[in-house]
Amino acid sequence: MADPESQTMRLAPAGERSDEQPFTNTAIFTKPKYQESSKCLVYVLAAVVFHGTIFLIFGSVFLRVNNPKLRLSTVSIRNFEHANTNSTSLNITMSAEVTVKNENFGRYDFDNCNAVILYGNSTIGGGDIPGGRVGARNTKPISVTMQIRSENLNFSGSGSDGTGLMEIISYAKMTGRVHVLKIVDRRKTIEMNCTMNLNLTSRSISDSICS
Repeated sequence: MADPESQTMRLAPAGERSDEQPFTNTAIFTKPKYQESSKCLVYVLAAVVFHGTIFLIFGSVFLRVNNPKLRLSTVSIRNFEHANTNSTSLNITMSAEVTVKNENFGRYDFDNCNAVILYGNSTIGGGDIPGGRVGARNTKPISVTMQIRSENLNFSGSGSDGTGLMEIISYAKMTGRVHVLKIVDRRKTIEMNCTMNLNLTSRSISDSICS
């Protein structure tokens, strides 16, 4: 007679263990390679745009070259000789200071030039401005001696209003080169055009205006 316990015992199918966990089909998600490459391309383009913007800002601010400015700042008379007979003769020595203002981010090397003094259409004097160098974002003062020597000048010595004023012009043209970071080397020519009044009565200079 069969054992009762054997009748109630279930046998597992061949090749299958009863203590094994049931099989679950779980897929592992991986990013496609084309998404990673597209992100790298975006990063590269962003870096190119960023560096390009920085270069444009740097170039527009630091590499831009403006014209320096040449101005007559002060004038004083050291010697004054004035003879007024039928015509006017002048022998005047003036001490002047001109300034070269450089607003660029690089030095300005300039050559020597000549400043002339004009009365009407006649050249009545002048002086030499020596060459030199002015640093970046700097202003250089230059001392200049100017002479006015003229004979038989068509001027009565009193002026139309009796004040004895002669309107004279001091003009100069200076040539040089602006050097910025060994990248930019540009030739720049600047001009000085200053109008002033020479007072033959008080022997002084007044109302100097430069443009």
